[in-house]
Amino acid sequence: MTRAGVVYHAPLTGAADAATVSGRAAQLVEAVLGDLELPRDLPLAYHLQDHNRRRAEEQFLGWTVPVLDRLRERGHALTTLAPAASPSRDAVGVPLQDAAVPFASLARDAHAAPGLLIGLRLESHPRSGLAGAVRATALACASADGKLALQSGVQPRIERSVCGGCGMCVTLCGNDGVRHNGHVAVIRPETCLACGDCLAECHTGALKFPEGGSGILQARLGAYAAAVVRGKPRRGVWLAFLLGEPQRRAVNLARAAALPDLGVLAAADPVALDLAAASLLEGALGRDWPAVCHPGLAAGADPLAAVREAARLGAGGPEAGGAAVPRLVTVG
Repeated sequence: MTRAGVVYHAPLTGAADAATVSGRAAQLVEAVLGDLELPRDLPLAYHLQDHNRRRAEEQFLGWTVPVLDRLRERGHALTTLAPAASPSRDAVGVPLQDAAVPFASLARDAHAAPGLLIGLRLESHPRSGLAGAVRATALACASADGKLALQSGVQPRIERSVCGGCGMCVTLCGNDGVRHNGHVAVIRPETCLACGDCLAECHTGALKFPEGGSGILQARLGAYAAAVVRGKPRRGVWLAFLLGEPQRRAVNLARAAALPDLGVLAAADPVALDLAAASLLEGALGRDWPAVCHPGLAAGADPLAAVREAARLGAGGPEAGGAAVPRLVTVG
C-alpha cells in the first residue's frame, strides 16, 4: 500500500565514496518502489540533472548511474527524457484550472511515459532559495515551447551603463541565454530561461529581474510540476542528493554558502521531498536558511513558493492528518 508523504532519508556526508552513496541511493529508490507496488517491468523515463562543471557532473553520475543499473536489473526498461530535443509539434498541452498558466506544455515522451525517475542535486538558488524536486520536474518535463512559456515576461534585463563586461554570466549560462557583444552582456530573449543563476554571478548589480518576477516564475514551475505528477499518480520516484559542494551550478562559488551535508532523499512525490529537504535545512541552519544558503536571494522571496503551488494543485505532500512536513524514514 502506498505510503503518501513518506520521504526516505540516508544520512551521509560528501566525504562518502561514490559506491556508498550510490548504494544508499539505490536502497531508497527500492524502498519507494516497494511502497508504490509498481510492476517490476514498468518502463521508466528518467532525467538526471546536468551540471556545468565537469567535476560536479562526474561526481553526480558516479552516484546515479549505478542506481539506473540496479533498476535495469529489476526489469525496468529505461528511457532518457530529452524534451529540449523534441520538435514543437510533439508538445502536449495539459489543461490546468486556477493556476498561473491555463495549460502546461509538456514534452510528449514525458507525458506518455508510464513512470518517472527524476534525479537531482538540491541546491541553493538566487531567485527561490531552494532548487529542488518540484523545479527539476517542471524543467525536465516541459517541452521546448513550455520552457519558453515558463520564462515569458520574467527574464532579466541588463543595465548597460552598469555592466562591467566581465562575461561571468555568459560563461555560466548553459542555454546561450546571454551573450557578449564585445562591450557588455546582452540577454537573448529567445533562449533565456529566466533561471536566475546569472544573478549571483553579477559583481556590478547590472542584472535586474522584473518586480514580482520570482513569484510568477515559481507559480508557473509549481503548476507544471503538478501537471506532470497528476498525470502519473503513484508512478514516479524522486531522488535527491544534499551533499554539500557544489551547492549550485555556478562559476563564482564564493557567491553562495556551501550547503550542509545532509544525505540522500527519495520520495514518491516531489512536494514531500522538497518539504523534507527544507525541514532538514532549517534544522541544520535555522529558520533563515534561505538567506544563509544564498545571500543573493531576492528580498521577501518565498523559498518554497513553487512547492506550495504544486501541493495546492495536487502534486503531493505530507500524509493526511494536518502534518506540516512529511514523515521522514531514516535508512542505514
